[in-house]
Amino acid sequence: MNKSILALMLATALTGCGGSDSSGNNNNPNDSDPGTSEPVEPGDPIAPYSITKYQDILSNSDLQQSDPYGSASNKESVVTNGNFYGYYDEYFYAQENTQYLVFKMSNYSMRNEVRERDNFDINVEDEKRTLLAEVKLPGIEDAMSDSSSSRDQVTFLQIHNKGTSSDGTGYIPHPLLRVVYELERDGKYGHYWAVVKNNAVDCKGDGSDPDSAECQNAYDRYDLGEADTEAFTKFELIVQENNLSIEVNDIVKADLNIAYWEHLLSYFKAGVYNQFENGESEAHFRALKVLTGDSNTAYDWDIDSWKLTIPASKDDYYFSGGDSAAELTPERCGYSDKDTLANDEDVIDKDPDNNTTYFSVEDGRMHFRADMGYGSSTANSSYIRSELRELFISNNNPDCSTSDEDTSWYLDDSRTGDSTHTLNATLKVEQHPNISQPKVVLGQIHGWKINQALVKLLWEGDSRPVRVILNDDYEINNQDCGHCEPFSVELGTYAAGEEWSYTIRADEDGIYLATYDTDGSNRVAHSIPWGQNYTDKDGDTVVLSSDWASSDIAFYFKAGIYPQFKPEYPGQIFDVSFSSLNIDHY
Repeated sequence: MNKSILALMLATALTGCGGSDSSGNNNNPNDSDPGTSEPVEPGDPIAPYSITKYQDILSNSDLQQSDPYGSASNKESVVTNGNFYGYYDEYFYAQENTQYLVFKMSNYSMRNEVRERDNFDINVEDEKRTLLAEVKLPGIEDAMSDSSSSRDQVTFLQIHNKGTSSDGTGYIPHPLLRVVYELERDGKYGHYWAVVKNNAVDCKGDGSDPDSAECQNAYDRYDLGEADTEAFTKFELIVQENNLSIEVNDIVKADLNIAYWEHLLSYFKAGVYNQFENGESEAHFRALKVLTGDSNTAYDWDIDSWKLTIPASKDDYYFSGGDSAAELTPERCGYSDKDTLANDEDVIDKDPDNNTTYFSVEDGRMHFRADMGYGSSTANSSYIRSELRELFISNNNPDCSTSDEDTSWYLDDSRTGDSTHTLNATLKVEQHPNISQPKVVLGQIHGWKINQALVKLLWEGDSRPVRVILNDDYEINNQDCGHCEPFSVELGTYAAGEEWSYTIRADEDGIYLATYDTDGSNRVAHSIPWGQNYTDKDGDTVVLSSDWASSDIAFYFKAGIYPQFKPEYPGQIFDVSFSSLNIDHY
């Protein structure tokens, strides 16, 4: 089911607000979001469930949280049954500007963790289950500086047990695995470690024998490498047929037979659990999900949310259909006359003399390419593109047709209850034509059956700021607009080969635009309200017509490459890769 449909059935949403570090808007020096009276700081919190990429794991989890000033080891399930919609607190929240999921907790033996609700068997044949996390622990060494504990560490990933049945029978008070940061062990400072229970003996419960040989030697530790706590590290905990594999940045660090655990039901946990005193831990996740099935790969986008337009014509690619640009659709659309857009299938031109790969997924990056000497344009354009078009799901029986409004969204969408619409991307210009100004559009908001794009985010070369072109007005029914006066604002400057991020957001108050480094720093942003004076990049006063906010207009996002010059440069390649591309509607 569409997340927005699901959200509609849940409690009333707490909408998030954006942030900014610097602004090109002379009228709004604090760069507040539209409709707010206070400046928005980069770390201002929003509900994590409002970010699409966390919805899968949150909708199947509880949030277990300690009162940091309560009794030792206390915890309470502050969110149950996956009801995270609109929820955040001072210890659990997401940052709108970075899209990071943040866990915090103070004091010894206190925790703040999401607990996966599914209890699983580790020994099922042909069943693989993976917890994937990309995490960093900013400031953790300083947080531990006042601790007097003999072993200062923080746990941020776990595989725990429910017992031999779902009612808790046979539970043992030991996790199978804890992934920790430890200040010092065996002369190694600031490393990540895997702490693995090497038997299923209860060494703490009633009737246990903590002094037995099995309990005295119950844990094995595996060095996962020195921690760069200011950078993200990728962890994959993979359970399959009585085997546990621990991968760090795609390198296998441990591969273990855990058949001794097969009688116990297991579950994943993620967050922070302190084993140090007098400080506050903090973990930032930029990816957190549970994968089932054969795939080891988790992508930071949903391929089913898009269709792809490529430079090849329908005649050249499908050998029929005319000279307009060809399209591919995801498998869910069920079109027999179109090729399937998928993460594991490259889209290659079928002309043996061209053979350009227009779309591919390589090393977790989604590449869009075009040879700037070849291709067919779409309607109302003389330029080629390798670009995604959003397929919004507005009802419980979705199709993929763009001939009506069902695959587009309204600013205040009565069908879904959504009123805030955000496109977040992290990308890199891998290759570009060797010309003086290699202009390419990398993200858009378009109106349905409107020629004039509301937003076009444009990269124009290494030394020029990213520029956003906005149309101040429009005409319906794909008509030209003689009175429209486009204007532009400038964002940050990023060279080819440099990874960076952008945000494009629309709501009932206006448009929010930002570029920033991948850690959320160096943000340059504009909040442009509907129908109010604004200062563009040339210092002119402009107005973004309030007619754009009409309840009669539907919109959709676009992302990929849309070069802004004719294909007159054979062999000159545009290649832009995205490591993250997420749409959020709430």
